[in-house]
Amino acid sequence: MSTAFAHTVEASFATLTPTAKRIASYMLANLERLGLETADQIAQQTGTSGISVGRFLRSVGYRNLDDLKRELRGAQSRPWFITDRLDAYRSERDDINDNGANGNAAGDAGDPSARSLDLELDAIRYVYQLAQGEIFARIAQRIAEADAVFILGIQSTRGISNAFYSYLEYLRPRVFYSDGMSGSYVDSLNSEFASPYLIVTDTRAYSRIARRYCEAATRRELPFALVTDLYCPWAREFPCDLIQVKTDVGQFWDSLAPLTCLFNLLLTSIVERLGPAIDQRVARNRELQRELDQFDL
Repeated sequence: MSTAFAHTVEASFATLTPTAKRIASYMLANLERLGLETADQIAQQTGTSGISVGRFLRSVGYRNLDDLKRELRGAQSRPWFITDRLDAYRSERDDINDNGANGNAAGDAGDPSARSLDLELDAIRYVYQLAQGEIFARIAQRIAEADAVFILGIQSTRGISNAFYSYLEYLRPRVFYSDGMSGSYVDSLNSEFASPYLIVTDTRAYSRIARRYCEAATRRELPFALVTDLYCPWAREFPCDLIQVKTDVGQFWDSLAPLTCLFNLLLTSIVERLGPAIDQRVARNRELQRELDQFDL
C-alpha cells in the first residue's frame, strides 16, 4: 500500500528517534489496519505512549491519528490552516511541559528553545547530507548548463527564492525570477529557450498553483527541480529533481533556514561547475559596479 504517509516516513526514517522508529516501523507494517486502531493501541503494540504516537504523527505532518486515517481512506486532504498550526504548536508545548512535570526535563530536555535549536541544527546537517547526493549534483549541473534558469518561490518562500535568483544572476546569464503576475507563467512555461531549467520552491500549506505549475511543466516536458519539505504529499508524483528539506523545528512557523542553507550550497557547487568561464563574467560585473558607483565605501 503506497501512500504519501509511507513515502514521508521512509524518507525521514534514518533521522527519527528510537521511539519514533518503533512507532514508524509498526505503522508502516500495519497500514491496512490503522483505520481500526487508536493511538493508545498503537502505543501498547510499540511499547511507547499515546503522547509519543501523537508527537511522531505531528513530526511527519499530521495533526493526529484521525488526520492520517482520513488520508488512508482516500479522503481529500485539507490544507494546513493557521488554526492547525496553532493547535500543533500548543500541543507540542503541552507535551514538553508534561514531560517536565513528570521529572523528565533533565538539563535542557524541558526547554523548548533548546529543543528547537537541536531540531534546527539537525535540519541544517540534513541539508549538508543532501548536498552529497546525486540529485543535488544533478540540479547544480543543470543550473550551470541550462540555456536559461527560471526561479519560482511560492508563498513564504518568495523572499529566499528571490535572494537565490539575485546571487545566481551574478554568476551566469539568463536567470529569471518568475513571479506569475501574468497569471499563466508564460515567461517560464513558454520561454522558447531550447533548454531551460525551472526551480520551484513551496512548503506547507502547499499552494494549488505550485502543484498545477509542476503538472504544466511535466506536460510540456520541461525539466525542473522541486524544493519542498518532507511532508509534501504530491512531491513524488512528478518526474523532477526532488529535494525535500526538514523545516519543522518546534516553532510557531516552520524554519526557512534549511532552504537558505540549501541555496547557498547550490551556489557554491554551481561556481565549481562553471570553472574558469565564470571569471570573465565576474570581472564585467565588477566593472559595472565601479562604473555605476554601486557601493558606498
